Amino acid sequence: MRLNKKADRNSFGLTCRQWLHIQNNNCRFLSYHKHNPKMIARFGVDASYTMVLGKLLNRFPNLKSLLLEVGHPEVTEFLTSKFESEVQRLVLDGCCESSHIEPSPVFSWFPRLTSIILTSHHITDKGLEELAKRCTSLKDVDFRHCDSVTDSEISLLLRNCPELVSLCFLDCSSITEGINAIVSGGGLEYVTLYHDSKSKEGSITTEAIATIAKGCPLLKELILSNCEEVELQGWQAIGRNCQKLEYLCVYGCRKLCDLGLQALCDGCNKLSRLLVDDENSCSRSALELFKRKRPSVMCHLQRDFKCPKNLR
Repeated sequence: MRLNKKADRNSFGLTCRQWLHIQNNNCRFLSYHKHNPKMIARFGVDASYTMVLGKLLNRFPNLKSLLLEVGHPEVTEFLTSKFESEVQRLVLDGCCESSHIEPSPVFSWFPRLTSIILTSHHITDKGLEELAKRCTSLKDVDFRHCDSVTDSEISLLLRNCPELVSLCFLDCSSITEGINAIVSGGGLEYVTLYHDSKSKEGSITTEAIATIAKGCPLLKELILSNCEEVELQGWQAIGRNCQKLEYLCVYGCRKLCDLGLQALCDGCNKLSRLLVDDENSCSRSALELFKRKRPSVMCHLQRDFKCPKNLR
């Protein structure tokens, strides 16, 4: 169809502009990859990370979720002023590949942040202090491959973020140093401890699980992956203290035994889903007994199953 009249062309142009405006205003998620071929084709290989990201953020003023992958942006007023009050979920994936780089300037521009994922960060006390100070509305914090996370940093988050209910630690070798901090507030409802089975450092122990079970009475969801050192006393502590536990994932926990399974069955009355795999010490009869006592609760995992952060 050809638009021969100028008035028709103007109307068509205004309509397209309005649709683009609506599309931009309705964009809620932005994923920015520094080496994205489409970005390079549009802005050039030498384009400033800050310039490109700034233009994108200016175009999408109502973003709620932002993912930054590879590299670390130079944080400027121009870069952040357009969206500082809107973004609620931030993912920094590999943005701090060197120990001397601090993400703390980024945190100061997200006062309404409720969820953050930090991947492969060498984050220090200063960085976590800035996060806890600037983002007091945090509810969900996810550390992945952050080897420097320790007790003092987690304590700071829990003290400054009263709404924090969910913590995830995936392959964080220093996590055993932060167990006491995890339970210091007592308000956590969702805890994930995922340990790399190939690593001998930072193993989650029986004492650590017992401490969490006793210190988190509101716990609803607990995911334990490759926690090979957790013995009977740890499972008994969960059954005895986690009365509100609804979801439990036990993956690669070799020392879960018949008595431990029985403790979970008898103690966790609100448990609606138990995920287990073959990497445990439970007998077939114990597993069958659990299924008879608590029908439709247990779900058997396949060998290649990847334990999730969140079961809901």
